[in-house]
Amino acid sequence: MSEVFEIRRALEALAAELAAERASEDELERLERLLVEIGKGIEKRDVAAVVALDTEFHDLLYRASRNERLGQLLSQLREHIQRYRTETLSNPARMKVALEEHRKIVEALAARDGDLARRLAAEHIESAESSLMERQFEGRHARNALGRGAEREPGKEGTP
Repeated sequence: MSEVFEIRRALEALAAELAAERASEDELERLERLLVEIGKGIEKRDVAAVVALDTEFHDLLYRASRNERLGQLLSQLREHIQRYRTETLSNPARMKVALEEHRKIVEALAARDGDLARRLAAEHIESAESSLMERQFEGRHARNALGRGAEREPGKEGTP
């Protein structure tokens, strides 16, 4: 998992930097519209819609970089990215954080600030990885707690 995130962080940061230089005004407007749509999906707590819109956001960012090979490399990671994206965005708090991170990236793109866009994109992927690791840790912790509960002797509930 960490290897996928390392690669994704580097590639998405490059895509954002290039998009800051190369994105058309139409692409920037579409990214802004996607932010609005993602916000509506969050309000409705529609995880499937948020994941689909988030995917569209990132795909548009890749296209806006005008680097076909970069897009191909990211497409090769798509299966892994989608699985992780779905898991992290199932958390309503993460949805809101990701939306704010996307807003900042779009602002950097609109300002044509490649260095800032690169940094914000890398931070966005780091944040997604941290969120995923937390969810997985919490899931393991909950499973372990349930397992300990099942191992207790009858009549000794409440004792570890």
